[in-house]
Amino acid sequence: MSRIAHLRARITRKREVPSRPRWRQLWRALRFWRPNAQADRLLASLESAGLPALALYLGLRINPGDPLGLHGGFPWVWFGPWLAAVRYGAGYGLFGVALYGGAWAWLFDSSPAAFPGEFFLGGALVSLILGEFGSAYKVQSVRHREIQSDLTARLERTKRRLFIVKESLATLEQELTDRPMTLRDALLDLRRRLAQAQTKPQTPAGSTLPDPAAFLQLLSQSCRLIQAGIFLRKGGAERWGLVVRLGQHLPEIDTTHPLIEHVLETHEIAHIAQAGLSDPKYNEWVFAAPLRVDIFEEVDVLLAVHTMPFMAFDDINLRRLQVLASSYADFTQLELLVEDMRAAWPESPIGLQQEWAHLGALHRASGLRSYCALWMGEARLSAEVLDEFASMQPPESSWWRLQTPKGHLVLVVLMPIISGASLTAYRREMIEALEAILARKDIPKQTLGVDFYPVRHAADFAELHKRVNRQ
Repeated sequence: MSRIAHLRARITRKREVPSRPRWRQLWRALRFWRPNAQADRLLASLESAGLPALALYLGLRINPGDPLGLHGGFPWVWFGPWLAAVRYGAGYGLFGVALYGGAWAWLFDSSPAAFPGEFFLGGALVSLILGEFGSAYKVQSVRHREIQSDLTARLERTKRRLFIVKESLATLEQELTDRPMTLRDALLDLRRRLAQAQTKPQTPAGSTLPDPAAFLQLLSQSCRLIQAGIFLRKGGAERWGLVVRLGQHLPEIDTTHPLIEHVLETHEIAHIAQAGLSDPKYNEWVFAAPLRVDIFEEVDVLLAVHTMPFMAFDDINLRRLQVLASSYADFTQLELLVEDMRAAWPESPIGLQQEWAHLGALHRASGLRSYCALWMGEARLSAEVLDEFASMQPPESSWWRLQTPKGHLVLVVLMPIISGASLTAYRREMIEALEAILARKDIPKQTLGVDFYPVRHAADFAELHKRVNRQ
């Protein structure tokens, strides 16, 4: 047997599933338990009652004559309600105060004259203060987490664009003859097919995915896949259905496979060339990528590659496959939110719909404000002027040049997570920049208009649509 045939046999050899520890099986079963708001409130109530009760029990064990610490140097028993207040809010902390009041009336003198009012008033006030502090901290924590998630997603998109530029510069004659298409051509083809998929009727199996068959065919042409499939989770359980396949005799997905399990747990793209996943007996699947994550932060659409040519399993081809899979995953993730935006303005660019939906969801989740600027002129602005003006927009913004029904060109700029003061400074600086462009090109000075729209929901998107149509 030749060396290449031997290596192919090792890659495609079916692995033996090792026995898994019992705690790992229990953990995978608990992963699909989906708590709701009612269960969270019940857990908070139980913990808010348990912490003061535990503190009171310890007080009874340590000092049975004074479990509340009325005559001690410091009322340590208050740590129960205070911890509950910091963790869940002032209301849950006051629940512990009421519990201590009932315990005092039951264990000691119930006469109103003997009630230690100063002791309970101080504990209640500290519980209220700590509860307000905990609530404010949780709000800020949620906002910082949303900002970090948004910046991380934008950084990933920027890294993929830089890789595209790097590969385009390094592509020479032999690269073009070796591969059926460049990465740039593949991405342009992917974008065109995904845009066309929105106007086509979907099959029942892939009703939530934009043209999965075309995407898999594109991967076959660009990355030379032989056997692969896109799988969809069914009913929130560990049952996966095949949406579309490439090649024949594709085996069923196995979530206990180390490569597949790694992708489902980390939400990251993986292949067998990575450390820890290169054991020959685990090589039934050679590449896997998450294509969508549901509202419970679980992967529900998965790309799994079973067979690739041995000579195609190189670093450049794997990175190409990663970029295409990540681009498709970004598109499918954003498509979950754009239904209302597309209904309000069907003719708008898909990128504008997706970015507006994403920033609107960010505002509803954490209250972070984003704005849209609509730039227009009293007379017609040329495409050359608008393109130069667009290049001067803030680097974190996204822009689109649109043509109104009357033939005017306008510029739509989306600015994520911006304050009112920054918006005022942006307006002043951009008007000066646009006037400088007009003066340099000897275009007569004209009145420049800019409208700002908050990015919150589909109603704001509809207002932008109406303003563009009136221009």
